[in-house]
Amino acid sequence: QAPTKAFFFASFLFRKDLVSEDSIKTMWEKKWGESFYFHHPFFPMKEYYSKEMGDSNLLQRLFGVSLILQNREDFVQGKIWSTEKEVEMSHKEKLGLKARTVNIDLGCLSLENIQLATGKPYSHRIYLGKGVYSDLTYVFQNKTYKPLLWTYPDYKEKEVITFFNSVRETLHKKILDLK
Repeated sequence: QAPTKAFFFASFLFRKDLVSEDSIKTMWEKKWGESFYFHHPFFPMKEYYSKEMGDSNLLQRLFGVSLILQNREDFVQGKIWSTEKEVEMSHKEKLGLKARTVNIDLGCLSLENIQLATGKPYSHRIYLGKGVYSDLTYVFQNKTYKPLLWTYPDYKEKEVITFFNSVRETLHKKILDLK
């Protein structure tokens, strides 16, 4: 059975002193079209990313959701695009090394689940091809997305789940409009 269309989204972690929120939105919408955004302050991985990106106090987080229906087959290519954008937006540090100024975690929001794309294998991740794995983050049960044992702590936050549930409602309406 052919899958329904989905929305692609991204979690952006960026150096607010080097990259503006507006430039991230412009870059995202140039590729994925009309979108809406959500801020959530809880991001426990800031310290982890600060090793590469610099002072954790300068890191800011933003979720962006494309309102354009996507073919799920394009998820792998979307992850490749996000990795290329991270490299493009890097800046030169001392010794000529490049440091990321933005981390882009691409996701696929469907009626039945939410997946994150990653380049790292793990026991619960399914290989999709071209170096991309799917990390199942939520399943939809009893009228809500439910986190799984391995779901990242920030994705277990009530406000984040509520946000994604509201995005799902929008997706559902758009899919019904196609029929």
